Amino acid sequence: MANVKYISSPAEIPADQNFVLIAAGFENGNARHPRGLTITIGQNPPENERAFLAAIESAKAIAEAEGIPTIFVCKQPPC
Repeated sequence: MANVKYISSPAEIPADQNFVLIAAGFENGNARHPRGLTITIGQNPPENERAFLAAIESAKAIAEAEGIPTIFVCKQPPC
């Protein structure tokens, strides 16, 4: 199972590691990249916290299926 780590900036993600990043942004979306996946959660309180929790659950399944060791969560924009 992938570890979930809360960060304040994507700069905290090790350069040599594949990952799923869940980040605060302007709108919801997903983007694949060579090191994994970024899931963006739009800033729409009070739904925001539920969206982050749902994204973490989805990210766990993706990380397990793809052998990704860490899910990084960055709730403070810009991320």
